[in-house]
Amino acid sequence: MGNLRSVAKALEAAGARVTVSRDPRELGRAEALCVPGQGIFGRCVDNLKSAGLDDLVRTWIDDERPYLGICLGLQVLFSDSEERGPQPGLGILPGRVAKLAPGVPVPHIGWNVVNDDYFYFDHSYAVHPADDGIVAGWCEHGERFAALVRSGPIFGVQFHPEKSSSAGIALLESWLAA
Repeated sequence: MGNLRSVAKALEAAGARVTVSRDPRELGRAEALCVPGQGIFGRCVDNLKSAGLDDLVRTWIDDERPYLGICLGLQVLFSDSEERGPQPGLGILPGRVAKLAPGVPVPHIGWNVVNDDYFYFDHSYAVHPADDGIVAGWCEHGERFAALVRSGPIFGVQFHPEKSSSAGIALLESWLAA
């Protein structure tokens, strides 16, 4: 859902050969899988299921193949979201997706710091993993939330590297090199 073209162009700028597809057979031949996203959690999960891509994502991760989830592509990996919900997620990672703390501007749009670099955010909900050990980077916006997650083959970010200038491209280059 959403920002496929800008993510594809950023991955190409980082050195990847990119194919945009929703065909499970074509995706199965890829070396790595990136699931970006903008939109509504439940609708994204429904779209993945209707295309048979929920099983592809589960199998992909079970097979220890590299997975990059951007924003909603990270969120859908978790157990559930309170956005228009509760809504079940793919349940690959234990934890929940919750609305950002009251009293701060929502959506959280703009630049914020993760691990001493500035990245561009655009979200109203954030992941709260059951295991903080998978969090590789935190962010603050009214509360502390997981902004970068690593677990096995999963590399997920709440921010948008494709909109994050040189820091975003460097992050994508690092993911591609790994």
